[in-house]
Amino acid sequence: MSDKIKIAVAGSGNVTLTLIKGLEFYKNSIEGLWHPKVADMTLNDMTIVAVFDIDSAKVGKKIVQAVPGCKSDFADIVIQPGIMSDTVPFHINQNGQTRSVSYEEFVKSLKSVRPDFLVNVISSGLDKTSEKYAQAALDVGCSFFNATSAKTITENTRKLFEAKGLMILGDDLMSQFGGTAFHRGMIDFMTSRGITVQKAYQLDVGGNQDTMNTMAEETRERKRNIKTESIAIESPSPFRSTAGTTEYAEQLGDSRVSYYWMEAKGFLGSAIEMDLALRTSDSTNGCNVIVDSLRAAKGLLNRKELVKSDIISSYAFKNPPKKRHIRECIKSFEDEFVSRKLIS
Repeated sequence: MSDKIKIAVAGSGNVTLTLIKGLEFYKNSIEGLWHPKVADMTLNDMTIVAVFDIDSAKVGKKIVQAVPGCKSDFADIVIQPGIMSDTVPFHINQNGQTRSVSYEEFVKSLKSVRPDFLVNVISSGLDKTSEKYAQAALDVGCSFFNATSAKTITENTRKLFEAKGLMILGDDLMSQFGGTAFHRGMIDFMTSRGITVQKAYQLDVGGNQDTMNTMAEETRERKRNIKTESIAIESPSPFRSTAGTTEYAEQLGDSRVSYYWMEAKGFLGSAIEMDLALRTSDSTNGCNVIVDSLRAAKGLLNRKELVKSDIISSYAFKNPPKKRHIRECIKSFEDEFVSRKLIS
């Protein structure tokens, strides 16, 4: 246990449950793994030491109750109450079903398990809470991974973490093959083939709690701006683009459907138009990126090469400190962590 990457998770929704299932499944398989080894580590080198939530229906339950049949070494871990510094989302607050603790109590709980990383996968729109979780990680002395759209990385926070030999990674997780990654990849491919993109949009419809929270106007607008800016970098010339979540549809469950339309021009100004839909699972789509990033970050921490954290953030997030083309992000990540460079 002591040699493993120790992970504490804030939020026990679909992503966390999928991560738990993945850590168990990949003890004896690599099917579906993007990178079986990163920084010379497999998923057998990872474990969960704590899970936190504010939903009273989840708090107090063991992981094995949330994921029946789980036989991992963390199956008996009890989900503990987390913190809440924002207005409680309606879907949790109805009937008063919340259970949270003070910041000081949370820090004490986190300190008792001494994780390497606190992974923040709470719902979108809880920005103050995400900031508090980042501060707690800093106070406890563990690195922080922010999957939410909250802006937790600033020049100041990064310096504070690095001064303690820690790392902060974020912001806003970009799934392995989700709406943003696919959109960026298509524009990159079109421009690499000499096609000029002129207009594009991406409309997302989802059925999970994160999508429900995104429907709040301020959150939706911020996430739309992040996605639009993330996509625009792939074209050498400006083009009209809109991207973002447009609707919550409960019947989709953890699935997300993305609708794309692109208008471009080729030889002699010939028109090229693309109209398609992509359906994926939000939680499974994010987990490959999470396990890749945590292993890479642990490799850098072991070698005290914190200045390279931008490689991970650019690879894993829509709104990293340094934005780069998606093809460059993947190449830089694989050259640094999947090659023999970091293998002892």
